[in-house]
Amino acid sequence: MTWTPMMCFAVIAFAFVIGEFLSRLTKGYVSSMVFGCFVAMGLFWSGLIPATIAMDSTLLPTLYGVGVAMLLVNMGTSIDIESLIQEWKTVVVCCAGLVGIGVLAFTIGNAVFGKEYSLVAAPVVAGGVIAYQIVADAAVTAGQPLYAGFAALVLAFQSMIGMPVASFCLKKELISAHAKGMFSGSAEKKTAFKLPETNLFKDPSPAADTPTLKFFKLAVVATVGYCLTTYVVPAINVNIMYLLVGIVARKINFLQREPLKAAGGYGYIMLCMYALTFNGFATVSPTDALGFIFPLFGTLILGVIGIAIMALIFGKIVGYNPYVSIACGVTALFGYPATEILSNEVVASMTDFTAEEKEKALSYVLPKMVVGGFTTVTIASVVFAGIIAPMIF
Repeated sequence: MTWTPMMCFAVIAFAFVIGEFLSRLTKGYVSSMVFGCFVAMGLFWSGLIPATIAMDSTLLPTLYGVGVAMLLVNMGTSIDIESLIQEWKTVVVCCAGLVGIGVLAFTIGNAVFGKEYSLVAAPVVAGGVIAYQIVADAAVTAGQPLYAGFAALVLAFQSMIGMPVASFCLKKELISAHAKGMFSGSAEKKTAFKLPETNLFKDPSPAADTPTLKFFKLAVVATVGYCLTTYVVPAINVNIMYLLVGIVARKINFLQREPLKAAGGYGYIMLCMYALTFNGFATVSPTDALGFIFPLFGTLILGVIGIAIMALIFGKIVGYNPYVSIACGVTALFGYPATEILSNEVVASMTDFTAEEKEKALSYVLPKMVVGGFTTVTIASVVFAGIIAPMIF
């Protein structure tokens, strides 16, 4: 049978459609990535699809050619600098948590699970799909595609470890804060921090602001990032540079917030990223998958312990309670929008709170959780992966 690019494309999309459907049945508790990975393994093991399906679908060439650059620039535009500065304590605690992951990965993880398993897992535990893409590329380039499959499983299962921990900590913190009367009386208003206006570019007219223009501007910013890394500051990883130029482009108003989504291209690029995780299982046998179980859950648990230790230490320094510190730190394992969804669910579960107290409780935890997720998944994990990936193999 001859597999056409469209047939390959359809199979990959189908695997993750099934994943999304099953995830909805669990109310999002089990990530769609978990189910998508199992579908991928089943299809490869049954021999129903070719091992080259991801490349043949043209999704991987798109991802490697332009997808990662556009996705990272788009992520950069979503970063709210003012919020990061206002919630600087959260940023400090979250970054410290990632240091904790690294320390335990290089020490206990290295000794118990081996260097490859431990260091492949660490950046993925610290963040999301971009961190996965960086380490998966490193594994494939080193001729070790098996570890790309392992990294995909870490990515799939991390939210199942992180969200229960964050939920428990937030509930404990809200109960304690409520008992102290923090949500009674008049709400304490925070003065919103605002940086000086730096809009060098005017917003285009609605008629001119077409998807084509958005893609063009994304490509221009990504090209600038590539040239800066290649010719000016080669010490900075190109993925980190894409993120940085995205932040600057948004701040000077050359790009609006999340232009890739506005142009309608975000879903397609994410499907390309799913193809990368799908591809990670092309060479994974059932025996290999069984061998992943111990290092998979071992590195995830070790990562949470590393986050907790460092988050507690630095949370104490900046004046955060232990429960808040750990909750912010483990946002690395699920990120936005799960941080917002979880915050709303936890506050809604506080049946002893009045409506006004719930509103104040949400305004207390939500900024910390959202900023925590952006700090870890969107920014710090990209830097973390860029540093560790060259050391793995």
